[in-house]
Amino acid sequence: MLSFFVVVFTLLHIQSHASRLPERRSHLYPRAPSSNCDVYVVSGQDTKFENYAFTDFRSLSNYSISEPPSVTDADNQGEENITSPYFAQPPFSDQWTIRRGIRNAESDVPMIYSASNAYISKDPSDSSQTYLTLRTTRVQDFQSVVQLVSNPKLLHASMRTRMKILPDGKDRDGVAKGAVVGFFTYEADTQETDIEILTQDPSTTVELSTQPASSDTPGADASVKIPNGKKWTDWVDYRLDWFAGKNVWYMDGEMMYNTTKSVPTVPSNLMFNLWSNGQSFSGKMRVGREVYVAVQWIEIAYNLDGQGQSSNGTSGQTQCSVDSGKTKGSPEVIKNSSAKRSASFSIY
Repeated sequence: MLSFFVVVFTLLHIQSHASRLPERRSHLYPRAPSSNCDVYVVSGQDTKFENYAFTDFRSLSNYSISEPPSVTDADNQGEENITSPYFAQPPFSDQWTIRRGIRNAESDVPMIYSASNAYISKDPSDSSQTYLTLRTTRVQDFQSVVQLVSNPKLLHASMRTRMKILPDGKDRDGVAKGAVVGFFTYEADTQETDIEILTQDPSTTVELSTQPASSDTPGADASVKIPNGKKWTDWVDYRLDWFAGKNVWYMDGEMMYNTTKSVPTVPSNLMFNLWSNGQSFSGKMRVGREVYVAVQWIEIAYNLDGQGQSSNGTSGQTQCSVDSGKTKGSPEVIKNSSAKRSASFSIY
C-alpha cells in the first residue's frame, strides 16, 4: 500500500513539474493553420494582400510520368486529355486551368493549346524531386502550345515562379529558337504586364514589360540580363510585383526594373505559357522541333477586385511575410493579433 502512494506522489510531482516547463516545439518555426494569417506583406513595398497561394510541383512522385507522345498534325483541335489526375483535383484545380483548343488560327503559324503539353516529370538530377514540364511542338500545319490560366482574376499581386528552360542539345544552348515563355497578367492588349523569355534571344536576356510598350510609351519595357552570370537554362526565381500604379521585377531576389508606365488597372488573370506563332516577336520554330520548360513552384500573394492594399484597418490582424519565411511556400507570422509567438505555415 505504501508503495502505491509513493508511485502516485511521484507521478503527481512529475506532472506538476512538467506543467511549469516551457512549451517544447518540434522545430523553431512550427507550422500554423492558414487561418492564422489575415494579410500578407512582401519585401520592397508597404502593401497588404488578402490572399495567398503556393502551387508546389517538387514532391509529386506519385503523379510523375514519362514524356507523353508529342502532338501530331492529326491532333489539330486541342482535345487531348490532361496527363495526370493531379491537374483535375485541388489544390491545382482550385488555382489553375490548363487551356485547350484553337487560338490565333490566322497567325503565320496557327497555335493550338493542348493539355498534353503539361505533365509532371522526375528531376533527373534528383530522383526524389519532381517538376512541372511545359512543352511546345512545331508540326507542319501549326504550333502545339500550352497555357496555365489562374482561376481567380487578380487585382494587384506579387507573383513568383522558379523555372528554367530545358536544353535538348540540338541547338545553341541546346534550345530551339522561335519559342516564348510567358509569366504575365492579362485582361486585354492594353492591360498586360509580362516576364518573357524569347529563345531566339541570347540565353542571358529576359524581356520585362507592361502593355502597350512602344516608342510612344518609353519606360514601359526593358531587356535585362539575368544576374550572377546565369542563363535561362539555369534555375532562376522570377518575381513580378503589380501594385497600384507601379510594377517591379526581380530575379533571384535582385530588383531588375520598375516602371509606372502602362501599369494595368483592371482585374486580370495570371498566365503561364509556352508558345510560338511564327511572327517576328517569337520567331519561327523549325518543323519537328520542341522546347521544354521546367517549373518547381508558383507563388502568389494577391488581392481580388474590391480588396485594398491600404494598411488602414489592419492593426488587429495577423500579418504574414511572404519573403521572411525559412521555407519556400511558408509565409512567416510577423505580427500576431493575439500577441502569440511567431509561426509559419504552408497553404498547400
